[in-house]
Amino acid sequence: MLAGLVAVVAPTRAWTQAAAPAPTVSESQRVAPYAVTPDLVVTEMLKLARVGPKDFVVDLGSGDGRLVIAAVREFGARGGLGVDIDRYLVDYANAKAGEAGIGDRVQFYAQDLFATDVSRATVVTIYLFPGIMPRVRDKLWAELAPGTRVVSHQFTFPGWTPDAVANVPLPHSLNVFGRTDAELYLYTVPARPGAVSR
Repeated sequence: MLAGLVAVVAPTRAWTQAAAPAPTVSESQRVAPYAVTPDLVVTEMLKLARVGPKDFVVDLGSGDGRLVIAAVREFGARGGLGVDIDRYLVDYANAKAGEAGIGDRVQFYAQDLFATDVSRATVVTIYLFPGIMPRVRDKLWAELAPGTRVVSHQFTFPGWTPDAVANVPLPHSLNVFGRTDAELYLYTVPARPGAVSR
């Protein structure tokens, strides 16, 4: 346990949907460059989302795959999916899942996150640039079932109020990330007309 490292607050939830700007041809390659998420942050993201055996975890921009692999191997999630546009990282992540003995429950694909069907997810995790968050918000709103949890590392969704916010101290990360902590935001997709609950 990492008692005392994470402070959680629970503000009132409010979701709105606003029009997102139209994409440009190369936008998928600018949503976020590869940056290793520290293992401590991975653990706290999965704890904040309360990942367990009933969950299917989708990581948009999955990099080396550590978050989805941890969700299945350490938190007991039934399965997971990661997507990244870097084929080398995808191959590496699939190899690591195989080494961990969970290659039958975890898959990684080299593809645009906006072309990825996320409707199976019970938990979605992201670490993407602020400029892309409106489009990601609209995609999640359209595809996820009510009750799905979404955890964003460092950046918020415009117009949405998180259910909880966690702060993870990272005292040795200033040179890497430009700050010495990580902010994590938990959202829960609310019920909406015509949607099917999980």
